[in-house]
Amino acid sequence: MDIQSLSASALVRFGQLGQLTEAGGSASAAGSGLTEQLWLLGGIALALMGAGVVAIAAARGRGRD
Repeated sequence: MDIQSLSASALVRFGQLGQLTEAGGSASAAGSGLTEQLWLLGGIALALMGAGVVAIAAARGRGRD
């Protein structure tokens, strides 16, 4: 694959027509995809941590019954 076809696929995949450039277009699009994945991973980690806190609190309350 050449740079032009990579840039074209990045345009279709990420929909960032105005932000891509000739030289670094596919690199900037890939960076934004990575950023989105990191935000999603952080959100999942935060949700799991919250579920763990609730589970620990529920387990502490069960021993007193």
